[in-house]
Amino acid sequence: MVVETRYDYIYYTVLDIETLLKLLEDTGVAEEYNGANERDRQRIWINSVNKTFKDSKDYTVSNFKVDSVQYCDHIEHWYNRNMQHKECPVFVKYKESQSVKIKGEGIMFHLYEENEEYEEQQDSGHWTPTPDYGNLDGLAGAGGRL
Repeated sequence: MVVETRYDYIYYTVLDIETLLKLLEDTGVAEEYNGANERDRQRIWINSVNKTFKDSKDYTVSNFKVDSVQYCDHIEHWYNRNMQHKECPVFVKYKESQSVKIKGEGIMFHLYEENEEYEEQQDSGHWTPTPDYGNLDGLAGAGGRL
């Protein structure tokens, strides 16, 4: 008998300070960053990483967006703790030359994958009742004819 495990995947990217400062220079916000407070700095980090993902020529990462950002002082421990809780961290690179940082410390960006099909479906304005909506059941409940 085979026991199948199911993981919830956590997408993230980790940058050290040098890489983050280079990213800020590449996106043109390095001067704005120097005079900002901590909350504004995090906003600048998020906007810079989002811009980098959006402008990426790699279609597999162009739909990722930053959900949150935090400093992590022990990445390997964070990874192992999440694996124990059935949450599998998946590292996402915004460019091919980016190194995968799985040990040490760094700024961790938690990502989510933007689903365009879901957003289009939500914005379409069409509503279809479920099969057990109200007094209707079966095919009639799903908008069909009996």
